[in-house]
Amino acid sequence: MKPLKIKKFNQPIIYCKYLDNDTLLIVDKDTTLRYLDINTFETLSGFKLNIKHTWYKNSIVSFNDDGSLFALQSADYKYSQVYSAKSKKAIAKINRHEGKVSCVAVDPKGKYFFSCGEDGKTFVVDIKSTKLSFTLPSHSDEINDIVFSDNAQYIATASYDKKIYIFNLSIMAPHAKLISHTAPVKKIKFLSKHRFFSIDKSNNAIIWDLNTNKIIVRLSAIHDDVLKVTSNKNFLFLATALGYVIVYELKNYEQISRKFLDMDSAITMLEFNEKSNELVIATQSGVLASYDIYEGKQELQKLLNENKYDEMEKYVKNNPFLQYSKPYVLMMSIWDRTVDKITELLQHSKNNEVKNTFREFKNIPSKNTIMKKMLEEYAEFDKFLLMVKKGNIALAYSIANKHPSYKDSKVYKALEIKWRKIFFQAQQIILKPKGKEKAMELLAPYRGVSEKTKHIQEMFSKSEIYSRFKNAITQKEFKIVFELIKVNKFLKEFPEYFSILKLGDSLFIKSSKFIQEGDFHAASKLLQILQDFPDFENDAKKMLRDIENQDKFLKAIDDDLVVAYNLLDKSTILSKTLDGKNLINQYKDDLEMAEIYASKGNIAKIDTLLEKYKKISSKSMSIATIYAWAYNMQIEDAIKHNKSKEIVEGAIKNYILFFGLDDHIVSAFNILTKKHKNIKLNIKSLKKGSKELWKPSMRVINILE
Repeated sequence: MKPLKIKKFNQPIIYCKYLDNDTLLIVDKDTTLRYLDINTFETLSGFKLNIKHTWYKNSIVSFNDDGSLFALQSADYKYSQVYSAKSKKAIAKINRHEGKVSCVAVDPKGKYFFSCGEDGKTFVVDIKSTKLSFTLPSHSDEINDIVFSDNAQYIATASYDKKIYIFNLSIMAPHAKLISHTAPVKKIKFLSKHRFFSIDKSNNAIIWDLNTNKIIVRLSAIHDDVLKVTSNKNFLFLATALGYVIVYELKNYEQISRKFLDMDSAITMLEFNEKSNELVIATQSGVLASYDIYEGKQELQKLLNENKYDEMEKYVKNNPFLQYSKPYVLMMSIWDRTVDKITELLQHSKNNEVKNTFREFKNIPSKNTIMKKMLEEYAEFDKFLLMVKKGNIALAYSIANKHPSYKDSKVYKALEIKWRKIFFQAQQIILKPKGKEKAMELLAPYRGVSEKTKHIQEMFSKSEIYSRFKNAITQKEFKIVFELIKVNKFLKEFPEYFSILKLGDSLFIKSSKFIQEGDFHAASKLLQILQDFPDFENDAKKMLRDIENQDKFLKAIDDDLVVAYNLLDKSTILSKTLDGKNLINQYKDDLEMAEIYASKGNIAKIDTLLEKYKKISSKSMSIATIYAWAYNMQIEDAIKHNKSKEIVEGAIKNYILFFGLDDHIVSAFNILTKKHKNIKLNIKSLKKGSKELWKPSMRVINILE
């Protein structure tokens, strides 16, 4: 495959990001930042920080979405800093790790700066206040990777301890702990809202379901060290130390290419441009190149126009991505229609016309194999037609069971319609006086058909049940109807059963429409009925709860904010309403203001802002985090301003009693011990609380007092 664009740099490129203004931002290992024209890779502007990095397998550079902020590790990896891209100056610094910094990140919205270390700790600075804000749950070993979900609601860290932690930034609480790897986890990535990828040092790769935190699939055939990971909605790309790009499709999780690209050296950067479908790669040798994953698409379209389908297959063999391109999808739809046409010809015994219909695909081996099997399958179709014509129903069904494709034919479907009609007539007759003999006579042709004999026998033995079934439908006692069906499977052969299924679909569609139109009363009446339909029971109950909650929510907005927020937390529907969005934004705004006060240790101001939220269970962790931050600031300010060590020690004891032994307070304690050599306080032996158990009633204005 030939690159669309290629450029050679003196140093390896270790980071890149597409910006909204058609610019590609790149950073090399010596921290030279360049802004490139995405069409030519020509340098538009740039600047040097001249921080030289010798190790960059992990994320040692990170930008927010608009490129205005970026985080870097120092050359000796002892601290990390966040910079303004405009001023080129450092905004905040984190030097609290016990050991080296292992990776850094700026969240997509530019609110927080994260620093991960060999010590397994992640310190978080609020960029606006430039103060240490909180810490993520600690790993027991070095952190190898840190990533965000697309909406920046979740952040995940992966570690040498073989664990992955996912943290919910919106409520400031742990979300999940993914444990299944048997080796250190190296790389992770959010693939979508509910899918997550991870790979460990032994090259065992997993795709997780974040709804259940269970494994969806373990990917196979990865035989080289994976250095970089990227994806789009359809594909997962893995770049290796040998310079290969391995590709998986994300529908069935099949590997579509083991060596999609083969570069000249280890891959140091990998990114995908959704707009242009370009894969951008950088290598250890300093090469930056972009590739159109659908290379050959125009040629494929030309071949499609010329009906040269065999030539199209050759292109797809060279570039497996082309099987997902529009021309190839159109070709496959033509093939499907061709198969349908050939099937129709075979079903009408027009075998002599098959060859001409198939001619455009005859040079494709895989299609030839399919055609051969079709011809073999339909070898007995004339016999099947003859048995139907002669009325030998049992033998006709026997041949159809031997060749399942016959069941798609019009003849077989007509046979089934006739069976249903006769069976229905027998059902009506058997309920009448002396109707049993007439029904037996009517169904005589089907006695040798095993799948029909079963229903016939059940009908004769359970005619009374059918009568109860019909009466229950007439009385609209659907709970009884479905109980009878559950116990008596033969009832599914009756036309009434199919009518009930259609009724369920109709009720669901109508109730959903009423909800969209805001007619909750009409929707409720239909949903009450739908609760008795097993296939719709759970959905109906949920929709009824949502309707009930919506009514309560509208009343609670003015009367009881706690109730309103609690309802909002339980319903995704409410969160999408205008009132719901307003409440979410109101809390977000108040929390951001509270963070400013927390950075100054101002508890009184925090009290005023957050008082109305303190009884809302879903807000408890984020509120506890705000107060913990404020108390930490009080403690660190006290150390900075030389308050007596006894007062500070007491404050640290109080903090640990309130919130437990988190990395933030451990860091503050380490600052104290550096300032005072005779500290005898053993923080590990103290009684410990937790943010989960902390209550607003425990709050004090000054933790030092």
